Amino acid sequence: MPSPTVPDAKWLWDNEPCRAACPVHTDAGAYVTAIAEGRFRDAYLIARAPNPFASICGRVCAAPCETACRRGTVDAPVAIRALKRFVTESFGVESFAASTIWHEAHGPVPPATLGSIGVVGGGPAGLSAAYELRLLGHPVTVYEAADRLGGMMVLGIPEYRLARGLIAREIDAILELGIDVELNFRVGRDATLEELLSRHESLFLAVGTGQGRSLDLPGHQLDGVLRAVEFLLNVNQGFRAYLGQRLVVVGGGNVAFDAARTALRLAAGG
Repeated sequence: MPSPTVPDAKWLWDNEPCRAACPVHTDAGAYVTAIAEGRFRDAYLIARAPNPFASICGRVCAAPCETACRRGTVDAPVAIRALKRFVTESFGVESFAASTIWHEAHGPVPPATLGSIGVVGGGPAGLSAAYELRLLGHPVTVYEAADRLGGMMVLGIPEYRLARGLIAREIDAILELGIDVELNFRVGRDATLEELLSRHESLFLAVGTGQGRSLDLPGHQLDGVLRAVEFLLNVNQGFRAYLGQRLVVVGGGNVAFDAARTALRLAAGG
C-alpha cells in the first residue's frame, strides 16, 4: 500500500478529476497554479504541451474539466477555459511571442527517420495525430477531402465564435513541422486504402463525424426541417437556405445556439 505522504500515480489521477476529464489530459491544475503564481509563460507551456490547438480550445472547448472541477462542490468551478485563453493570447499563435515559444513548447523536431504515416482527414483529430507523429520522427502526409484543412472547426463552428485567422495560424504552426498535405483528396476516388498503404507503413483514419442526428418523430423529413449541423455546414461554405419568418430550434447545446445565432445573423443580412 502506497505511503500517504508519497501517493502513487493512480492516487494523483483519481484526485485530479479536471485532468482526467480532459480528452488530452491537460494538467489544468498545474497551469492554473502557474497563473496564480504569475508564471504566465510556464502556464502556457503546460497548457500547450499535450494540445496543438490550445488557442482554439481556450475559446470553444466544451470544458469538461470545469464540469469535473472539485471547486464546483464548494461554490463554482475554476474558469479553466478562460484562463487558458488568457495565457494563449499572450504566448500562443495569436501573439507576437509565438514564433519562439511555440518551438519551446514542443522541443526540437527530430529528423523524419521512422516509417511514413498517412493521415486520412485534416480536421482536429487528423492534424493532432499528424503533429504528434511528426514529433516522434515520422514523415507524415495528411489527405483531406475538402479544399481546406480544419474540418468542423472551419465548417461547423461559426466564424463569429472562432475567427478563421486563428484557425489558420494554429494549422500553419503544425504544418511548419514538415507535414505534407494533399487537399481535395478522396479515398476511393483518388486512391484506395490499399494504394495508400503501399505509400505508407501505416494509416491513421480521422474522417470525422460531420453529420447531425434526426429526431425519431413523425415529420422529421418534411421540407423546412433542417438538421443544425448540416445547416451550419452549408452556411459556413457560403450557401444559404430560406428559413421563413419564424424559426424553432430544438435543443439547447452549443450547436443549437450556433444555429439560432447564425439564423438571426442571416435574417439581419449578416
